[in-house]
Amino acid sequence: MSTNLTATVEDLGKAISDGSITHVILTGMGGSLFSGYGSWLRLSQALRVPVSLWDTSELIQQAPALLREGTMVIAISQSGESVELRRLTEIDKGSSVRISITNTVDNSLTRWAGIPLSTQVGPEQTVSTKTYTAGLVALYIFERLLIGKGERLKSEIDGLARAADALIAQLTADAPKLLNFIGHDAPITFIGRGSSYSSAMMAALVTAEAAKAPTQALSGGQFRHGPLELVRAGFRSVLFMGHGAARDLNRKTASDIEGFGGRCLIIEPEDTETPQSPNIQTFCLPCVAEGLLPVLEILPIQLLMVPMAIARGFEPAKFLNGSKITVIE
Repeated sequence: MSTNLTATVEDLGKAISDGSITHVILTGMGGSLFSGYGSWLRLSQALRVPVSLWDTSELIQQAPALLREGTMVIAISQSGESVELRRLTEIDKGSSVRISITNTVDNSLTRWAGIPLSTQVGPEQTVSTKTYTAGLVALYIFERLLIGKGERLKSEIDGLARAADALIAQLTADAPKLLNFIGHDAPITFIGRGSSYSSAMMAALVTAEAAKAPTQALSGGQFRHGPLELVRAGFRSVLFMGHGAARDLNRKTASDIEGFGGRCLIIEPEDTETPQSPNIQTFCLPCVAEGLLPVLEILPIQLLMVPMAIARGFEPAKFLNGSKITVIE
């Protein structure tokens, strides 16, 4: 990261402290929205001003008055050209600070932004995979600098890169086994808490897009408020274990799914010990900084989509009803 960027983002932190910025909004659509979930949780606790996470379509249609003086808007988009993000650039005339996170250096969103951040991971013609993970990293870097905790960023990102390389090599061999356990012909429920809820939401999205399979994504708490009644023989779920106190709650959820006859694939850091059984299997991830764990959590699902789509009779990640860039609001 450049010295100029570090200084610029640190200045934004000072503007929050002195009251020049009074509200922070993170916004995006689809996977871009989900990528902001963990940063929203952490910034909400670290900053002295309100922090909101908005679906861009709802923001521009239901609450455009929030785009006003004193607001910092962090807009996230793979292309920077989705119809809702383009509309945002047209109606946002008053926010004091505009930050964009996109894949390319020149698009509608970067031209709108005062601070355009570009991941530049190369073109994607189908489902967003590398742009989602790179966007997560960019957001993490931004939030750490914003709250003045960027001293470990280099070692954390280097560690993530090594972990991702090792994980992808492992997944190439393990994907058939995971597909055999989770199956391809039943709906899949993805469950997570905290930052790992973003992984559940993105996993459901990429499974629907890439493999044309019916899915739902739920927080661990919401799963118990009704959807638990779906669990019986034939029920399939993926649970992202995550970090912290939520682990005990997640273990109980997995145990109950098994007890009611369902199957649960648990994706967890390697420092977690979850007993396996015929209806509970675990896939372990290398340990990385807590805020970067969702980058690794989504990789097993992304690679699983290729054999799952083929098993379901579809070309993996080929759009049938939509397009790469959404142009209809």
